[in-house]
Amino acid sequence: MKVYAYAERIALDDLRVMERPDPQPGPHDVVLRMRAAALNYRDLAIARGHYHVGVQPPLVPVSDGAGEVIAVGARVTRVRQGDLACPVYLPDWIDGPVSPRVARRRLGGPSDGVLAEFMCLNEEEVVRAPSHLSPEEAATLPVTAVTAWHALYQNATLRPGETLLVQGAGGVSMAALQLARAGGARVIALIRGSRHAERLRALGIEDIVTTGDVADWPAQVLALTGGVDVAIDVAGGASLARSIAATRTGGRVHLVGYAADTAASIDIFEAIRRATTIHVATAGNRQSFEALVRVVQMQAIRPVVAKTFPVAAFGAALEQLATGGHVGKLVLTF
Repeated sequence: MKVYAYAERIALDDLRVMERPDPQPGPHDVVLRMRAAALNYRDLAIARGHYHVGVQPPLVPVSDGAGEVIAVGARVTRVRQGDLACPVYLPDWIDGPVSPRVARRRLGGPSDGVLAEFMCLNEEEVVRAPSHLSPEEAATLPVTAVTAWHALYQNATLRPGETLLVQGAGGVSMAALQLARAGGARVIALIRGSRHAERLRALGIEDIVTTGDVADWPAQVLALTGGVDVAIDVAGGASLARSIAATRTGGRVHLVGYAADTAASIDIFEAIRRATTIHVATAGNRQSFEALVRVVQMQAIRPVVAKTFPVAAFGAALEQLATGGHVGKLVLTF
């Protein structure tokens, strides 16, 4: 089978097509023919050598994917041949709280990821995708959508009627707004310009704050809402303090990204006055993934795919990810 792998060093100019033996499933194994892979900011950070966990070549990159089950072991019960299924990003984290043991294996770095023609996985490491989704849509679920679900409904429950602030129009923000609306919450979208406003309104978002290059956007959010109940912060850096300033007393901030900066400074007195709870997201367990699938299925949610690329255009897709300006996820197709 063919795989895409960083061969001798972690760098885009050393990403090569390599041949490896076709997998043969054991009694509890599942073989997926990969159909699509979705990019996350961590894939860009790994390619640039900026990831917080050490990774070593040879390494098959990318964490999120979906594939068709083409073979199953004799004792497999979780999926059937012909199903569309997704590998679990943190394969050892089945349920309960995160721990060093369950966080050690991460697809796409430091463990091999999904840019392979076939993947052979223990059946406990896959989740059947919602039946109404295409492979491209299903591929967006394992990191992005599970992170949003776990943050909103596992770390701290988002309640009907509460107000959620999302930043930008990237993958986590789009997943969070879709899941929040399905749960009866009001969503405020924070975007720099008006380019994506109509697209967001088509997704059911009526409250849009356009910031331009102004740093005092919390004042706009407070004027609109009196302070949001929950904020999803995908930028990190200076944005974290602003997210705290935009919440009500007793509000919650979920820090899920570091696109702007990996270091943040906050006014501790401001956080104390607001009694803000700050959660730092780290994807989610398989139990959260399965709960997410049930909701996506029942609510007929379709993840937002911004653009698809052939898998051979991995470098160009990462460039687009770095540039930003798209609504939803960038997806590679096999």
